[in-house]
Amino acid sequence: MIRFLAARLAAYVPTLFAISIILFLAIHVAPGSPAQVSLGINATPEAIERFEREHGLDRPLYEQYVNWLYEVLKGDFGESLQSGAPVGPELLSRLYVTLELAILAFIIANLIAVPLGCLAAYHHQRTVDNTFIFLATLMGSMPNFWLATLLILLLTVTLGWLPSGGYVPLGEAPLENLRLMIMPALSLGVVSSALLLRIMRTGMLEVFSSDYIRTAVAKGAGQRVVIWRHALRNALIPYLTVGGVEFSLLFGGVVIVENIFLLPGVGQLALIGITQRDYPYLLASVLLIAVVVLTANLIVDVLAAWLDPRVVRTAGGS
Repeated sequence: MIRFLAARLAAYVPTLFAISIILFLAIHVAPGSPAQVSLGINATPEAIERFEREHGLDRPLYEQYVNWLYEVLKGDFGESLQSGAPVGPELLSRLYVTLELAILAFIIANLIAVPLGCLAAYHHQRTVDNTFIFLATLMGSMPNFWLATLLILLLTVTLGWLPSGGYVPLGEAPLENLRLMIMPALSLGVVSSALLLRIMRTGMLEVFSSDYIRTAVAKGAGQRVVIWRHALRNALIPYLTVGGVEFSLLFGGVVIVENIFLLPGVGQLALIGITQRDYPYLLASVLLIAVVVLTANLIVDVLAAWLDPRVVRTAGGS
């Protein structure tokens, strides 16, 4: 197990390094000029040149990357090209919002996917199974921004139950925080649950075909005992793998939903970086998303190895 974990950690840093290079190059070669956005369309060439020189944008890309990486390793993400505000504190304050949204959405997705997937597999090719498969297809075909708009129309405009947007920190007002976060979390979680439901159903179907499950059923074990005591743990291994990827997609896919509900999260910061060509904001927010994605995948690998030691032996660990 130790060698298995060490191998995963050894791959973590080179992967993040490669992502940072690709990210840096992609952002800087994209069309658009931070100087033009900051100074306006009537800016003179001299003013643009002065802006780029002041912010180091006139240097070769490799030199800009080395300087940026050196500062990031020291914990300094630089300053906004447009406002001059430090990026690090802004990024940290927004991280809590996005993490809370992603975690709530992931909880909702699992609360839908796990029980419905188990029941669909237990009632394979019967009405219950067909109904849940139809629901999964319906939920998976809905764009999260469309569902977000629909929820606002129903729960805010029509019924007046929930506010349409805004954010209050969890520590200040827990109930108000939940009222503000429930619709964005539902927008992401319901759509995300579609794939997880199918994966859970497939995993449970494979487990249900095992001899020990047939033995348990032959001995008279009820539905609840067969599903929750005998089958679920073995079906969780492929589910966890996909679940880790799905959480990563949730965290990385909050940009539109955060802006619909006016949530001050990392996704909104990334959008500011895109629209204003603010490289420090965009680099910091996307790099943070990459770190969360890699960390989630690492945690999933460790959990899968804990649930099934054969994963460690297959990977050559001990």
